[in-house]
Amino acid sequence: MINQVKNLVRKNKIVVHTRLFFRRMSDSWKYVPVKEYANIKKLFLFWELFPYSQQNYASLSNVYDLAKVMEKNNTRGSFVECGVWKGGCAAVMAIIANKAGNNRKIWLFDSFEGMPEATGMDSGKSAMELAEGKMSGKLIPVGTNIALIEDVKKLFFEKLNLNKSNIIFAKGWFQETIPKYKDQIDHIAILRIDGDWYESTKTCLENLYDQVIEGGYIIIDDYGFFPGCKKAVDEFISMRNLKVELIKIDYSRVYFKKLD
Repeated sequence: MINQVKNLVRKNKIVVHTRLFFRRMSDSWKYVPVKEYANIKKLFLFWELFPYSQQNYASLSNVYDLAKVMEKNNTRGSFVECGVWKGGCAAVMAIIANKAGNNRKIWLFDSFEGMPEATGMDSGKSAMELAEGKMSGKLIPVGTNIALIEDVKKLFFEKLNLNKSNIIFAKGWFQETIPKYKDQIDHIAILRIDGDWYESTKTCLENLYDQVIEGGYIIIDDYGFFPGCKKAVDEFISMRNLKVELIKIDYSRVYFKKLD
């Protein structure tokens, strides 16, 4: 009888906490598939990281699931994110890698000063607003989407207590840091690109795609939102004659599997 009561209390606590979780989420997080309700650990991980990410549930779930697959199969290669902001999305990959204990490296590329100016390739009202009308392509911050590297390190190493030796921060503009460090990265299992602009996305693909292993994944955050990002991806796929299927994650994000 006592054990039955304990089980009932435990179940009720889960229900209460789950309801509280959904109450705390933003509108974009409310549409969680019913099948996900049972994965309490996953839900509460996302809840913990919610203040550090601009991703919705579908986007974080995509990263979580792909990282899980890579660790389950002990697939070689680093997890790389280009465009980190406050670190929430990268933290999902880092936590999974840390728990797996396979000594996988996590590479984090960001200016940690905000976004650079856009270019003429980045058309559309949303791009103009985010770039504050600065479209000359200069590698100077426009003052949007700023997150300090010190704060991201606090999240990773103090709040989450992750292994410092496996997490590498590359501070600076993609055009400068990615060519500099790409040989050190070597193989890539997951490449997540969140650069918003045409030039940023193009730089990531041209420098890092060939290092993604066969069976690895490339995630594009802004494909359905910023025309410049979509243009860079479409041009790269066409230029390389890649036979890939772009799989929708949500209204903006897509991913694909590298076949060879």
